[in-house]
Amino acid sequence: MRNDLLSIGEVAHLKGVGVKALRYYERIGVLRPAYVNPDTGYRYYALRQMNELDVIVSCVQLGVPLKELADYVSDCGAMDISSLLERAYILAKEKLRDTQAILLELDGYRREIAVQHALRTSPAPYERVLGKRTFLVMPWGRAAFDAKRYTRAMSELYGETKRASMAPLFLQGMICLPGDGGKEGAEAPEPSWYVALEVQALPGEELAAPPQERGMRLLALPGGTFCGRRVERETFELCYREVFKEARTASGIDTLLAFEIWDAELRTDRTIVEVLRG
Repeated sequence: MRNDLLSIGEVAHLKGVGVKALRYYERIGVLRPAYVNPDTGYRYYALRQMNELDVIVSCVQLGVPLKELADYVSDCGAMDISSLLERAYILAKEKLRDTQAILLELDGYRREIAVQHALRTSPAPYERVLGKRTFLVMPWGRAAFDAKRYTRAMSELYGETKRASMAPLFLQGMICLPGDGGKEGAEAPEPSWYVALEVQALPGEELAAPPQERGMRLLALPGGTFCGRRVERETFELCYREVFKEARTASGIDTLLAFEIWDAELRTDRTIVEVLRG
């Protein structure tokens, strides 16, 4: 036996790959042994094949189907490493972008939950300072709240974050903005409601405006001090109905924010909406 060959057991130990996996790679034509002993049937691999195995394992970890890997192997067993590396590189960048979005989301959740935990015992109304935030919004266009319509709109917003590589953050709910004004002496215009989801650009990227035909847009809210309280009801529909009623009856509201929140736990028997007026 040549000294530059490794047994299947040695390869498994060296690379942390199971013997069954190596046999499966052989069976589907992804990684064939360099030599098979005709008497014993033992498989042996060349040292140069270890690089190929590293690429295969990386591709498997990135989610490339094993049967797809076979497309990169010629009839004589030679692997097109260059093309496979390009495929792996693109997948790795996609997964990195997804991981960055998850980290941003988790970091925002942790910060906001800590804030809400402190506010839970604060007497209402309380003051809350919000920094500048960016929201992906969709116009509501109705005077009343409807849970099914809200859920459908929020799903569309989340779908847009995936398409545009945005990171969805903690705050989601409804935003009521004052009317655009009018001629002096004219009746004040009706405020505008939006379904809103806080978003953030991934590191090294900029937020891209969503397609206008879908009715979405990016809304940048400046930071400021808000008067806040928490509305707690059995369902978020009951919470938002109360918020809509408040907006219709209150006067002098510049901006009203209503976000679904939770403290350190999620419960199915209640919903909490934080209402911020500024």
